[in-house]
Amino acid sequence: MKKLIILSTLLIASLSFGADAKKKTTPAAAAAMTQVDVTGGLKWTGYGVGKSHSGDLALKAGYVEMKGNDIVGGTFTIDMGTLKTTDSEKLQGHLQSPDFFDVKKFPEGTFKITQVAAIKEAKAGMPTHTITGNLTIKGKTHPETFMATITKEGAKWSAKAEAEIKDRTQYDIVYNSAKFKTVSALGDKLIEDKIKIELNLATK
Repeated sequence: MKKLIILSTLLIASLSFGADAKKKTTPAAAAAMTQVDVTGGLKWTGYGVGKSHSGDLALKAGYVEMKGNDIVGGTFTIDMGTLKTTDSEKLQGHLQSPDFFDVKKFPEGTFKITQVAAIKEAKAGMPTHTITGNLTIKGKTHPETFMATITKEGAKWSAKAEAEIKDRTQYDIVYNSAKFKTVSALGDKLIEDKIKIELNLATK
């Protein structure tokens, strides 16, 4: 009986030691997720036959999710009512109408990051990350991916990117698209389905 008690005691001690050792060798718990507010806006460019139009949009709100020193997520709300053009008020009003972005019915757009991947051995002056997320415009949500240059100066982060919405029609922006009218019928009124986006964001 004494031998059995001794063996049991040794077994319990060895299990306890093993558990403690495992705890000690386990890596430190992952850094807590934090949110950092972001400011900035974007410039857009649309294309027609032999011409282009551009303008600006502002963020209504935005934040990035940080895990340690890495940006791992984020959500941005676009104020569609700030849609401006560098061309004319007439065009600006048309873009804000139901033919295009219908800003009274859909005053906000959103972009929610789902993945941030660092580009290995990114060269100086070239994009450093690939960002994927869900873009919502006019109540329609689709995934979009673009490359961004993310930099840190002191405690602040900034991100610049040139992206492209390849098919505006999936967001119910169909005015004068060749997908819905023939090219011959549209003539020089045809509007391409791609929209170029230039982003300029920074943490507060």
